[in-house]
Amino acid sequence: MGRLEEKIGRIIGAVHMEQMDRVPFVSSGSAVNAAITGVKLSDYCSNMEINMEANLKGVLSYSDPDAVQVTIFEPQALSTLWLGKVEIPGRDLPDNELWQMHEAENVTQEDYDIILENGFGPWYQQVLATRVGNPDLSNMMAYMGPSIGAFMQAGLPCVCGGNLYGPIELFCGGRTLMNFFAEDLLEIPDKVEAVFDVVQEFNLANWRQQYSDPATRPIAVWVGGWRGTPDLLSPEMFRRFSWKYLREVAEMCLELGIIPLMHLDSDWTNGLDVFRDLPKASCILALDGKTDIFNAKKVIGDHCCIMGDVPAQLLSFGTPEEVDAYCKRLIYEIGPTGFILSSGCDAPYNSKFENLKAMAESVHKYKF
Repeated sequence: MGRLEEKIGRIIGAVHMEQMDRVPFVSSGSAVNAAITGVKLSDYCSNMEINMEANLKGVLSYSDPDAVQVTIFEPQALSTLWLGKVEIPGRDLPDNELWQMHEAENVTQEDYDIILENGFGPWYQQVLATRVGNPDLSNMMAYMGPSIGAFMQAGLPCVCGGNLYGPIELFCGGRTLMNFFAEDLLEIPDKVEAVFDVVQEFNLANWRQQYSDPATRPIAVWVGGWRGTPDLLSPEMFRRFSWKYLREVAEMCLELGIIPLMHLDSDWTNGLDVFRDLPKASCILALDGKTDIFNAKKVIGDHCCIMGDVPAQLLSFGTPEEVDAYCKRLIYEIGPTGFILSSGCDAPYNSKFENLKAMAESVHKYKF
């Protein structure tokens, strides 16, 4: 078995909750790789070749991970997930200031009627073009394939072959959190649900087409939730407006033979049980430090692979000894089966190099 196949097998084995030779480590981070390699964020954002090279060089400088989640990253792509303008270093911000999402009311309640009458696709393209900065993703798309190929050639498979989501994330971003939660969900919930159904049908059709070729189908994709979370919504609203759609996206991935990597930002403690709706040993729950990962192990660890969750504050402000101790606890208490070690969400821009290295090396130190 080749080195690449061995790593992919280790990831799949963890998802299937099998006993492996050790716990796998998956890296995650974008801007941190610019910091590690001395690349200005303005160059990282404006030149996708520099972006790709920084990501590869950065990861390899502190680890030989079993997989990566980022091969190339274009901050403007966040506009397509959030329906808000992204402020970019070198364009809107100083050269080495991290990109920022500028949340504003770019969507109104009247837009719901337009979508119901005319469909989602034309409206979505019009909003991107005229309200949120017209993000140009052509360079990212041109380098996406080459970046994955470069990482594979270096022995690093990618487990994030796309970013999939439920409709609540688009509209909570475009309407703003307060308008969406305080007005739309309370005043016109039935209309919101009808719009979500239209959006979901459109997105699922597009994603099925995108992943239709088995030859280019990724190992896994992110299925994300950052505001449609059980700590922001009541149980009934969470299932109706968030989980219903995330579950359908995850089920589509499974039908296509793609692992749903459920990228769960924020606190999912009150909703962990919903993942029993999905087949056992079929998906990854990637926690970001807000959800108590040790409680998650008790609640859902017999059903789903858990990934995470070395916290951002520990990577940025802790010591290597503290990082090592936390990783050891994760490996022995969340592992050995059904667990993948990683940072909680992305490793932050100001992560200490020695802390990243301690995290990556821990899977080789602590075995069963």
